[in-house]
Amino acid sequence: TNKMCPFAQKAWIALECSETPFKMEEISLYGANGKPDWFWKLNPDGTVPVLVAATAKGRSDTIIADSEDILNSFVAGDVIGGNGVLTCDENQEQSLFQKQQWWRDTIQRRVNPIGKSAVLGAGKTKLYDLLHDLNSEVVGPYLCGDRVTVADCAAFPFLWRIHNEFGLDKVNKNSNLLSWLRTCEGNPAFQKTVQNSWWWWW
Repeated sequence: TNKMCPFAQKAWIALECSETPFKMEEISLYGANGKPDWFWKLNPDGTVPVLVAATAKGRSDTIIADSEDILNSFVAGDVIGGNGVLTCDENQEQSLFQKQQWWRDTIQRRVNPIGKSAVLGAGKTKLYDLLHDLNSEVVGPYLCGDRVTVADCAAFPFLWRIHNEFGLDKVNKNSNLLSWLRTCEGNPAFQKTVQNSWWWWW
């Protein structure tokens, strides 16, 4: 992994929230030394994060090489050793499952591209309009209700960066999004993943 990468942060938050024991191996993504050979063997695509975990299928060395796939594994309860807080049965908790999936899709398909355009100077109007729309979707205190879900793990790295750049309070001083962000920042599992130096997602 690399602590400055928002995609890696998604998986890191999931590990912390679920209290899954883990050992972190941080690598340099850029520079003269490049990525180590052992990492390329784990993930030929060369992207982070990569999780090697014991799973419910009985394997102790399952390689999961994508942040969304890692979150899916927590939702399904495939990663063993944690508290199960992120597990969500699509059949028994259909409404919650759909809500957290909506947030994950929205972050990937709308927040990330629109946020990138705003940071690169294309203007902030579309971003502020989007944040205004998202504000009404926050159930509270977390995105989907009283408990942490993978929606929070997926959204926090990106909305935290947007807040640091533009300020969620500029959308609405009593913003639900801002209250959610403060809730996450007050959660030790999220706190551990916040870095003084960080990268965008491109």
